[in-house]
Amino acid sequence: VLLALIAMLAFTHQQESVAQVRSLLQELDPGTAALIFICLCIVAALVKFPVSVLFVISGAYFGLWIGFALNLLGFITGAVITFLISRHLARDLITQLLPARPLNILDQLGNHGWKTVAVLRAIGVIPGVLVNYAMGLTKIPLRTYIWASLAFTMPNDFILTYAGVAGEAFVNGGDLRKLTIAVSLIVAAAVAGYL
Repeated sequence: VLLALIAMLAFTHQQESVAQVRSLLQELDPGTAALIFICLCIVAALVKFPVSVLFVISGAYFGLWIGFALNLLGFITGAVITFLISRHLARDLITQLLPARPLNILDQLGNHGWKTVAVLRAIGVIPGVLVNYAMGLTKIPLRTYIWASLAFTMPNDFILTYAGVAGEAFVNGGDLRKLTIAVSLIVAAAVAGYL
């Protein structure tokens, strides 16, 4: 319930931001807007910007199905780039910065393969950028990381995209039914993550 209230408050206070982003995107053709949005998702995956905000904006601007697809494409591209940076370019630097205990924990998590990715993606408590960098330090194969990330991010991605659609419908037409469904889905996802 608390997460649902926070989501409602966050959406209410970001109406102006969503309107500004939407007005900027409306000046572009849909293909260019989609490309810019995917690039924003990739950058967000690299720098610890909450992609959930982008997922909501995508739903509000592109609609449910196109927004959902763009969210997945942008998210997984950013996640793979971050994973590869951690594994191949910055591995030595990151392992030098981390104490031995977290490195041991990462080694143990890597032994569980897709199950580790599934849990970290499904509950969504740890920011995605940290998951991306951390999983790059494990023995998890890239292919496993990609399919598990996609499969277990889809539900949360869909819910956040739908929240954007519902928020847009509420702001423009006062459609409380969609907003109620979106809040219910957010609460259900939070309960499922907790369980």
